[in-house]
Amino acid sequence: MVTAVWCTMGNGTGPETLGRTGRQGVFKMSFLRIAALALLGVAIAATPALTQVRGSKPSGPIAVTPVNPQPAADKIKQGLSVSYFKGLINNINEIPADAKGKPGPPLPHLDWNVGFKNVLTSDAEDGVQAIIVGYIKLDKPGAWKFAVNSNDGVRLTIGGKKIYELPGVQPDVMSDVFEVNASEAGWYALHILYFEKRNTSSLQLYWAPPGTADLAIVAPAALGYIE
Repeated sequence: MVTAVWCTMGNGTGPETLGRTGRQGVFKMSFLRIAALALLGVAIAATPALTQVRGSKPSGPIAVTPVNPQPAADKIKQGLSVSYFKGLINNINEIPADAKGKPGPPLPHLDWNVGFKNVLTSDAEDGVQAIIVGYIKLDKPGAWKFAVNSNDGVRLTIGGKKIYELPGVQPDVMSDVFEVNASEAGWYALHILYFEKRNTSSLQLYWAPPGTADLAIVAPAALGYIE
């Protein structure tokens, strides 16, 4: 049995701060997912309200500092490095975070909502675990807003501090909005653990710079790694 899952944001009425494009993408994904499951003969539960699932996040803004020294401009490349493990797991804590997986093609962005296709840049549709490492450029100090859409589990770390975690297996879940206080402009360490068990996969990171209201996918140019 399948129950649609949505994580409320802000005042609990849904992703009111998410831009129109982001909302349409998530809603499109949800209906496509349900239609695909129906075609496969999976029973879909009729529920009076969407199930609310919340990942763990700090209770308030969390202060982060950039890496020191900063990556040299001629050394950093656009994207994020990624290594993969394969196997069916049920919790993010089952990923061997201190081990080395098989290096995969770098991630050019963090806007993955691919349905029944290969997970990220791996060569598999199911049973994929990923360790994603690199930097994110916060080009001004102040409060940056973030949100994550994931299917299945994810753990997001910025500046060496855990910002958000949704550890288990679930359909696409949009997180609450959370804030990161950047002490100054620069490159910040970015580390993501992610896994997909079966069927569809999604990993999307949204942000809103200081003074910006609407969330949008993190700009690819703001992601970097060093080989």
